Order: sequence, then structure tokens, then C-alpha cells
Amino acid sequence: SAKKVLAENLKQQAHKLAAIKAEAEKKAEQLNGVELVIAAKVSATGATYGSVNAAIVAEELKNKGIEVDRKIITMRDIKHVGDFEATIHFHKEVEVKVPVKVVAENAAVETPVEEAPKAEAAQTEETAE
Repeated sequence: SAKKVLAENLKQQAHKLAAIKAEAEKKAEQLNGVELVIAAKVSATGATYGSVNAAIVAEELKNKGIEVDRKIITMRDIKHVGDFEATIHFHKEVEVKVPVKVVAENAAVETPVEEAPKAEAAQTEETAE
């Protein structure tokens, strides 16, 4: 009878593990095709003030409507602008790699400022003629 009990316990355990894995695969499918773009404050050399880490990635995913615990996200702390990858481990056999792009927060603000002197220079040339 002990063998029967053991066999039944193993069967139930395998069923639970299969259900957990199926749930993890379902969550992983939500992240298919998701790409994060994170705006960070950046110095003139391209280094970020502070770093982009798993907590920030988890918050960005939450903003997109996908709940992910920051503890299951594995990545290096990002300290400069560029393209990176965060790995999210839902299960030991189910992991998803999410591309993370870090861009300068103030780049959009600087672009119009650079164009303004060109426009002023063009106007001064016209008035000089």
C-alpha cells in the first residue's frame, strides 16, 4: 500500500508541476514582442545618472499592463545609453528575454534647441542682404 501512496503522490506532484509550468508559459507569452524603451537622465558622455535596474524594468512592464515581480528579472545594472536585454525567469524551464533600450531623457529637449540657432542665423543672413 505504501507503493500505491507513493505512486499517487508522484502523480499529483507531476500534475502540479505541469500546471505551474503551463501558467508560466502563459505569462511568458504575454511578453512576446514586448520591447521596453526607458528614458533616463544622461550626462554629456552618455553615462546615466544612477542606473537602470530590474526594479525600473518591472515598473515599466507594470505600466504596459504586465505584472512581473522584480525578483525574477535578471540583468546587469545599465549605466549608459544603448540596447540591452533583461531575462525574466517565470519557471526553471520558462524564461523570456526582453529587449531594453535606454535613451536620453533630455535628447528630445535638446534637438529643438539646436535647430533654433540655425533658424536665427538664416534670418540674420536675410536681413543682412
